[in-house]
Amino acid sequence: MPTGRFVRPAAVLAAALVMAGTAAAPASAASGPNLEVSVVAQEGRWLSGDTVGLDVTVRNLGDAVAFGAFGTAYTESGTPLRIDRNQWGDLSDGGSGAPIAQGETRTVHLTGQLGTFDGDSVVHVEVHAGQDIDYSDNVRLVTLPMARGTERVAGVLYGDANGDGKPSAGEALAGAEAHFIGVGTTTDMVAVTDATGHFSFDNLPLSRYAYVSFQKVPGGWVDQPVGEMRLDGRGAYTALEVRAVRPLSDVLHETLALDKTTYAAGDTGKVTVTLSNSGTQPLTGLFLSCDAGGFGSELPVTDDQWGAFGSQRRAGTLAPGQRVVLTATAKVPDRAAYTGSTGLDCTADDGHSGGAPYAVVTAKVPGKVADSRGQVWLDKNGNGALDLDEGLAFRNLVLVEDGTICAYARTDANGFATFKNVPVGTYQLRVPGPWKPAPFEGDLGVFAPPYGGGEWHLRFVAG
Repeated sequence: MPTGRFVRPAAVLAAALVMAGTAAAPASAASGPNLEVSVVAQEGRWLSGDTVGLDVTVRNLGDAVAFGAFGTAYTESGTPLRIDRNQWGDLSDGGSGAPIAQGETRTVHLTGQLGTFDGDSVVHVEVHAGQDIDYSDNVRLVTLPMARGTERVAGVLYGDANGDGKPSAGEALAGAEAHFIGVGTTTDMVAVTDATGHFSFDNLPLSRYAYVSFQKVPGGWVDQPVGEMRLDGRGAYTALEVRAVRPLSDVLHETLALDKTTYAAGDTGKVTVTLSNSGTQPLTGLFLSCDAGGFGSELPVTDDQWGAFGSQRRAGTLAPGQRVVLTATAKVPDRAAYTGSTGLDCTADDGHSGGAPYAVVTAKVPGKVADSRGQVWLDKNGNGALDLDEGLAFRNLVLVEDGTICAYARTDANGFATFKNVPVGTYQLRVPGPWKPAPFEGDLGVFAPPYGGGEWHLRFVAG
């Protein structure tokens, strides 16, 4: 063996070769399915009761099929979001799961409803499959921001006299009642418009649905609907411009007439409707809405008899100064004999202007008589409810029709009285003395059995 050379023992050489081979070989990646989850939440300032959408995308980044994959979504903290698990389809955790092939991408659209407010909603979204080699990307937490605070609703009410669709000098409507109602308010809130037509409601609770309407608008103006408002803290309704217009009845006029003042059940009644346009512009899209209600005693006129003015066609037209006369017929219902009257009421409308004219016409259907029992009471404390000792005791009552007294009765200690053998019909009940019927009360319908007979309760107030 030559000198000066170093020779490794065979065992050492073999070990060195093995180590060198190991270091030189590339590291192999783990093999198997690898699901990756991403979530895109619908944007918004959310309120309790809202429905929120989540788009969940699942991708298999691995080199093998993910068998038995299933998804789940639940509220981890905050306001609960209720999601029906069946929305996952074959990925529902209520089943056996589904296969997701290597390279496959799936998107599932979930919707849930937010429950009672408890701060921002944090939603846990997860998709699981057996043998997943990297579970770090299978779970996503999504935060849904909940709206907070209070809202202000304010604006101006104006009568659009010049028709330009915006408030102008001299158009402010003062003294109108603005009524607000929304989720979180038990009754409507009222604000009166000031001299400039402005109104406001402050510190309102957030609400998915809120409305402003107007009453007692001066000058006969008709306010146009504000529409549904969503109060989510953005202050979107602090500068409302509420337009009021002249009522349709300013230019469209309607009268109704019957061919007789008295009918019998089974007679044919003829009704005449007269419409006229006193304005300077043509009226189009006109139609009649006629009510054949009236406890089933009204004339059942069919809509087709009104021709172009029928509510199904809505094609009636009136030129400036034009007048049209429409007629229709129907048989007087048998029930009219039990209520004492028949007739018709109709609204002439164009479907959008507001303040449509309304007319009613009635005729008698005499013959039957009936007893009528009920109670009259004095709302002493003004609470609108019948309290103890509010019955008007030992008082004379009268039924009046067209200014004529038709029947008498006297109340007992609790304010009850019975009118005997009264011809069926509609009367005004009066109590002689310093009392008057409360608003929308005082009319009394006397109907024969089986359509009458129930006790009535009529509220009176100090006159």
